[in-house]
Amino acid sequence: MILRKTAWLLSSLIPSLAIAAEVTAPIPPSPAFRIEETLVSYRGKDKLDYLAFPAIVPSGDKQILLSYKRGESHARDIGAVLEIIRVDLKSGLRIQDPIQLGIPGEIMQMGEWIRFPDGTLSTYIDAQVVDSAGKHTRTGLVRATSRDNGKSFEALERVGVIDGVEYGYLFDSATVGKRVYALIMTFEYLAGGRRTVDALYTDDNGGSWNFVRNLSEEFGDIRINESSLIPYKKGFLVATRGYDNMQRLHQVDRNFKLIQETNITEDTDSIDSYIGRPRLFTYEGEYFLTGRNWRAVDRSIPMELAVIRFDPKSLKVEKLYTIDNAEQGKVTDGYYPCPIIVDTGKQNLLNIFDYRAFLGHPPDIIRLQFDSAAFLK
Repeated sequence: MILRKTAWLLSSLIPSLAIAAEVTAPIPPSPAFRIEETLVSYRGKDKLDYLAFPAIVPSGDKQILLSYKRGESHARDIGAVLEIIRVDLKSGLRIQDPIQLGIPGEIMQMGEWIRFPDGTLSTYIDAQVVDSAGKHTRTGLVRATSRDNGKSFEALERVGVIDGVEYGYLFDSATVGKRVYALIMTFEYLAGGRRTVDALYTDDNGGSWNFVRNLSEEFGDIRINESSLIPYKKGFLVATRGYDNMQRLHQVDRNFKLIQETNITEDTDSIDSYIGRPRLFTYEGEYFLTGRNWRAVDRSIPMELAVIRFDPKSLKVEKLYTIDNAEQGKVTDGYYPCPIIVDTGKQNLLNIFDYRAFLGHPPDIIRLQFDSAAFLK
């Protein structure tokens, strides 16, 4: 695997190695049972038609709240809002009028849900502006809270400084008892002056947060971005996307001290970069990672959506499934997946809520459904 990737890198310097550069891993298998739906379409909208970055949270019997950015581009689109709808999982229909959250002159780039032990629901948004040089910068994490299960939301407010640090982008959370843990990123221009992913916790339903550990430092002073966590044994499993285009899995204890880790990009033929917006989930005792996958080092193969089953004891990949774009169509943006298992009464379906754009058009918000049993084989 490492030799194959090294050959591609050298081929850019030594033409005689061009043949080696053409060697790519075979297309991973795709589940036979598949349903695709467009839940929200950009088509017919005059403006703010760029729909991206979905997040979901269960909100009742066979219902979810689904949030996504409604803006004009992938980034740097002042005035983009976070739009929230309620979706019936059985029919796929919207059953609540959209709610829009925004701050004039800013960008509501990402939203991530946390359901607290007391039932309070909050969305944490990666608020941004565009500076004079045209670069997007964070203005500090904001949140909106609902006390009626998403029917209405209180005004947006800044989370503020936590133990001397202000954060900009919340990735994921996990609840253990009445304590909620979260992975949140800070940036060098915010209070604290560093670009790291940290683990925090709250014991009062988000009223206050406490620092646990700087994971960028704990994992070997690596520069990391989007991350995910899931409880495992007496600690957690963590997936990290590296700025070095590597995807890693880590096992940590409850205090986020490293126990073991592996680099699945180096170890897996069908993974040749990071996994975009990684999400960890479990089903029937098996552990999975889903996200955007690049199968060729030079990205000559278009982005794909993957589900990866791995062994939580060794952190080794057991199987990789391509669940969207195995046909290698020109997907130009997409794949920040949100998985949920839905019991239909006849079978369990893995539902993936995501966004996807073809041929440079704005993206749609989509739902993909698969027979969950297919991922256990």
